[in-house]
Amino acid sequence: MSQDNGNVGDSDSIINQKKILAEYAERNGYTPYQFYIDDGFSGTNFERPQFKQMIEDAKKGTVKRIICKDLSRFGRDYIKVGLYTEFIFPDKDIHFIAVNDDVDSNVQKDNDLAPFKNLFNEWYARDTSKKIKAVKKAKGLAGEHMGCVAPYGYRKNPDNPKEWLIDEESAEVVREIFRLCVDGYGPRRIANILTERKILIPSAYALEKGYAVRNNIPKNPCQWSSTVVVDVLERMDYLGHTVNFKTHRKSYKQKKKIENDKSEWKIFENTHEPIIDKSTFDIVQKIRANRKRPTKMGEMPMFSGILYCADCGKKLSFHRRANDPDTKHNFVCSNYRSDTHNCSMHYIRNVVVEQLVLENLREVVSYVKAYEDEFVQMVMDADIKQKSKELAKKKRVLSDKEKRYTQLDGLFQRIYEDNVSGKLSDERFVKLSQGYEAEQKDLQSEIEALRMELSQEEQQSVNVKSFLSTVKKYTEIPELTSEIVHEFIDRIIVHEADKSSGKRIQEIEIIYNHIGVFDRSKVNVYMGKAV
Repeated sequence: MSQDNGNVGDSDSIINQKKILAEYAERNGYTPYQFYIDDGFSGTNFERPQFKQMIEDAKKGTVKRIICKDLSRFGRDYIKVGLYTEFIFPDKDIHFIAVNDDVDSNVQKDNDLAPFKNLFNEWYARDTSKKIKAVKKAKGLAGEHMGCVAPYGYRKNPDNPKEWLIDEESAEVVREIFRLCVDGYGPRRIANILTERKILIPSAYALEKGYAVRNNIPKNPCQWSSTVVVDVLERMDYLGHTVNFKTHRKSYKQKKKIENDKSEWKIFENTHEPIIDKSTFDIVQKIRANRKRPTKMGEMPMFSGILYCADCGKKLSFHRRANDPDTKHNFVCSNYRSDTHNCSMHYIRNVVVEQLVLENLREVVSYVKAYEDEFVQMVMDADIKQKSKELAKKKRVLSDKEKRYTQLDGLFQRIYEDNVSGKLSDERFVKLSQGYEAEQKDLQSEIEALRMELSQEEQQSVNVKSFLSTVKKYTEIPELTSEIVHEFIDRIIVHEADKSSGKRIQEIEIIYNHIGVFDRSKVNVYMGKAV
């Protein structure tokens, strides 16, 4: 027996179902009997634990008769219900009875209307699902939290269930997870650290605090997984935003959630108090986007994912020399490593990158603090020049494609007239028109993409204020940390070493967050040289 969510009437309650079935069984001499109860499960769900146990017992031969109050208690999917009642149960010689629907598999005339009742039960479930879906959509579009459970780190306000409040104990764990990621630890290592500290996983913590629990509790309630850690690191909710429509189900019959594309998300900003500041969140997303496989120690090298080959554009991969000191750890072009014919090595030691970045970063910070006004003007001027060139180039490309699109309209009109007049055969007309249509279709996609890019680039400007706020956080930089690197630097371009002078000279380019290229002709902090 099952109970649909929301059905609270006495006739549909588990207690009354048991009473009706017990009286029926005893009146007809069907004893002894056993109840299989799935309280709180919908009839559309055939993965109900007790239902599965009942079917398993039936297949083993320990159950000879199945009695339910009505067909809807057995299930609300007419195909699956029919599979059981018309094929599986007869094959196993199981007597099936639905009391209130007058269905008895031993009396043929009682079964004639069963398929129609099953169909009606499914229609009812489908109609209910549509109504619930419409209500949820309305709530989601209004910016209300759609989940019945608040994310780990929050709790529902007892006076207003629609409001999320910070749960300080679990929120501190969330902050620690972000800190560890910024410090260079991968999800697996973070999960191991939390497990070693015997910190309850989110579902176990919710159960302990009396909050709603969405997932099953594992045997070890402190056994964190990398999947749970990744889910925490990627949740925009911790910025204080409500994010709706992240997933969907293909139908009410399927419980599996399917991820929606981010373009389909609805984000409502500043709906609750944030746990993580935007700067830290952005750093973590950047680390996640550039993520590489962690070392055997579970750590992510400080520069992993942000070093790029100047020649082929591929990322440089990190190599830890197990039996050598840290000074021997190095990066090489991943393209070269996969095939030495693809590129050159671009070998550079980790300590050299660290030294050059630290020196240049100190110079940048020092210069910005001493000459803030000049710095702002310099960056804005450089950005305008660079964007002017890029925009002019894209506008020329867009203009050429639009001209060609118009030309194709003219060509199509011409071949149509030639076909009508008999100058062009039908076969030739079809071949040419198909070619023109295909080209136009490709051009239309390219034109739309270019227009979107131009629109976005024309609206964007260098966020110098964000860079200045980052600089002002540090009075000095005694040493590099993973957090500092990702706060300041977008990527580092590594050139191949030049040995023509008899010395090994290698150039790197540092591209900063928010401001991009820092012009070395204005102040000598952009290029570094390794010898």
